[in-house]
Formats: sequence, structure tokens, C-alpha cells
Amino acid sequence: MEGLTAIIIISIIMLILIISFPHREGKDLSWMKGYCAHRGLHNKEMGVEENSPIAFQLAIDAGLNIEMDIRITKDEQLIVFHDGDGKRMLNIDENIENLTLEEVRFATIGNSLDKVLTFREFLDMVSGNVGLIIEIKATSKNERVCQLCAEILDEYSGDFSICSFRPEIVRWFAKNRKHFIRGQLLENILGDKRYSWIVRILQTFNGFAFLVKPNFLSVEYQHARFFRWIRMFGGILSVWTIRDQKSMDKFRHKADAIIFENVKI
Repeated sequence: MEGLTAIIIISIIMLILIISFPHREGKDLSWMKGYCAHRGLHNKEMGVEENSPIAFQLAIDAGLNIEMDIRITKDEQLIVFHDGDGKRMLNIDENIENLTLEEVRFATIGNSLDKVLTFREFLDMVSGNVGLIIEIKATSKNERVCQLCAEILDEYSGDFSICSFRPEIVRWFAKNRKHFIRGQLLENILGDKRYSWIVRILQTFNGFAFLVKPNFLSVEYQHARFFRWIRMFGGILSVWTIRDQKSMDKFRHKADAIIFENVKI
């Protein structure tokens, strides 16, 4: 029985690899190659907080692509923010979805004097000077976030891509904004027993690719060895998040986009 289970699992993984073949769709993804500042070029020791205006400006000045996150507030404003709640970065012990934009902006980011940017303000700030990898965080209003994000990006002329861990979010863009560059975020969740074993395998090995047809993959760097092969077929592989020099040196020639923080380049 154990042998049969192993055969089934290996067969599923092989099938997943087949359907994971790159879907470039004729899009120009060349701008994604190189280094990408994770949540801006932040450095807490120097007082530069993540996803802050200063961190973004430093990345722009350095000519680095930017990876950042968007969430939705209670009054349906998209903001540039990572966490699901404001406890760590805003000292507000409440879910972001339960706060209005005004309440979010009453606080400052971390130990800085910076305020959280709206998505529109962020795009105005970047103004096409560098490329963007926009991560859409999962919320209870996934479809609404996708709609608002798409409407805002319809008016933006710079290089950008959208990505998410949630296949249904990436699929929304595959159906409703086919010309947008879309990517699937992946990490190893095989040991996460909150999900069934089949979901763990599918989410870990890009098994939802037949639904979302991602143009690129953005993979946790320790898990990237399973996906380096896509580069041989013209696929774009992004790895996150490099935080040490040894890993930076290792992946310098093993990935197309290297999302990093607090490492010299």
C-alpha cells in the first residue's frame, strides 16, 4: 500500500511538472531580470522601515526593481502594506480590513515618521522609473481587491507584474486582464497540516498551473531547486527572499529575478 501511495504521489508530481511548462504568451519579461528590493530598500537599523516611502525612494534611486504588497482597508482603499494586522508595523492591534484608511494613516510605520502609502500614491511615486512585482495579499475580499488593483493599473504605464500565493487571485487576472504579467508565488507547505495532502502537493509544486497559467514563478529560494529547469525553456524564475551573502552568491546565476533585503549587491 505504501508503495502504491508513493507511485501515486510521484505520478502527480510528474504531471504537475508537465503542466508547469512556461506560459510566456509573447510578453516581454526581460525587465524582471536582476535584483529586486524586497518591500523597498529598507534597513531597520538605519531607521528605514519596510514598505515605506523612504525605502521605495532608495530603491528607485539605486535603479532597483521593487517587490511590494497591497491590502484593502475597511473603506476599500488599496494600501501598500504586508501584514494582515497593524500590530507589528503600526502598533494597532486590529486587522487591516477592519480599519479605514484614515485610521491606518493615524499611525506611523514602525519607528519612523512615515505614513502608509495608498497604491495610487505608490505608483505616482515610482512613475515607471523601475519595474514592480506587486504581491496581492489574500483577504476576505479577493475579487474586489483584484478589480480595484486592475482598474488602477489600467492607468499605469510602467513595467509591472502581479503575483499571489492564492491561485484564484492569479486566475482572476488570467481571465480579466490577460495582458498583465502574472506570476504564481510558491513555497514548501508539505508539512502544513492545515491543508489536505493533495492541496499541499499542488500548492508546493505549482499544481494549479493548469488554471492560472502563470507567466513566471516566484519561489521561496530554498524551494527553487525544483523549478530551475523552467529557465531552459525560456521561463522566468524569481526567488525570494535572499537575506545572506552566501545565498545571494549561489543564486546569482540560478535565477532571473533575485528578491533580496539587507544584502550588498
